[in-house]
Amino acid sequence: MRTKLLFLFTLIGAIGFAQTFDNITTGTGIYINKLLPSPSGDDLTNEYIEIRGTANAIVPSDLYLISIEGDGNSSSRGKVSEAISLGDGSRTFGANGMLVVICNYTQDSGGSLSLENLDGYYESPYKSIISADATIIEIALTGNDLGGSSSSNVSTKTPDIGYDGNLIDATATYMLITSSSSPKIRIDGVSDSSTANGVINSTGNHTTDWVLYDSVSYMDDDDVDNGENGEFGYGQIIYAQQSGLHSAMHFTTTSAVIVDFDTTSDANYILRQGTKTGYTSADWIVSANGSNSNVPNWILSTSSSKVYPTEFSGWEGIKDVYGALNPSAESLSVNEVLEAAFSIYPNPASEVVHIESGDYEISSVELFDVVGQKISEEKDLTNNQLNVSSLSKGVYIVKINTEAGSLNKRIVIE
Repeated sequence: MRTKLLFLFTLIGAIGFAQTFDNITTGTGIYINKLLPSPSGDDLTNEYIEIRGTANAIVPSDLYLISIEGDGNSSSRGKVSEAISLGDGSRTFGANGMLVVICNYTQDSGGSLSLENLDGYYESPYKSIISADATIIEIALTGNDLGGSSSSNVSTKTPDIGYDGNLIDATATYMLITSSSSPKIRIDGVSDSSTANGVINSTGNHTTDWVLYDSVSYMDDDDVDNGENGEFGYGQIIYAQQSGLHSAMHFTTTSAVIVDFDTTSDANYILRQGTKTGYTSADWIVSANGSNSNVPNWILSTSSSKVYPTEFSGWEGIKDVYGALNPSAESLSVNEVLEAAFSIYPNPASEVVHIESGDYEISSVELFDVVGQKISEEKDLTNNQLNVSSLSKGVYIVKINTEAGSLNKRIVIE
């Protein structure tokens, strides 16, 4: 009996405990870090893909980022429409664990946009600001019209890894999988879209050949506006536009976590928080159009209804973390959060400084000179105004204290 038990435990240890997500075997250790599937401007150069793995490890040669069509009126709904091959047998994740995919574009003389230079070359806006520690797959696209922003405007792509700078953006599911062959199959609907119901099938290559490492979906609400057949999502977490209003037409796979993306604007940026690996709204940042939506200098919207989680409302740091980890709500410093809410004017000042505090209540304001010596402290400001008329000309630090934390602001007295 002891011999049989020992054999059984050895067998379990060798095989492991296979986990599944709705009929697909799951793995760990490789994640979607950033996806910009619907950025402002020309998709062919402004889209951005970032995958997180183990630093300096070889990217699995059978690793794919795939997109699955979820548009209700598409004859391909429930089908893998794009399969981007990320590994080549020798390519590695960067020294910081990041793998980035960007596209440049060379347009011929027939395009609708004026040529940027004599050879019509348009460079990815991210290229010069991606972390030096990341591995970059840089794809050279050629075509007849960058402004067309369509796959039909791409003639060649080098290297050809299955990506032409134009991801499906709404409605779509993005999955990071390994597969022994190019996984362009239907995961929902036995033969065509007419049988699709939003639930991942229990049979097919995806049930026997795939390992799912990460996935996320975004579903829009075109079903109401355009009389579509519904929207279909297959990710482990699904951001559903105005799900509270349109849930009857949002068809989602059985085990998915559904987040109500309560805005009429489509999601532009999909990001994981820090090193998180889960499938709750606390693991992701999903944003619609921001207050500055010009890539690469994106600023997340200051409207809390458009940013998940709300701690990132007004966050400007996105432009500093291409090819690197995103922050998490927990690690985002109090100073960064408060910075978006507070402003001081005029600056320079001579008589009175006005402090705009957003939704935060000021408990006290301390004033320091440049060497750190406290000059004064006010606990009851009238109309959030600080009298500075008695100060000598120079530079000072205003420390604003709130229940949420403290913020330092530099002012000049003239």
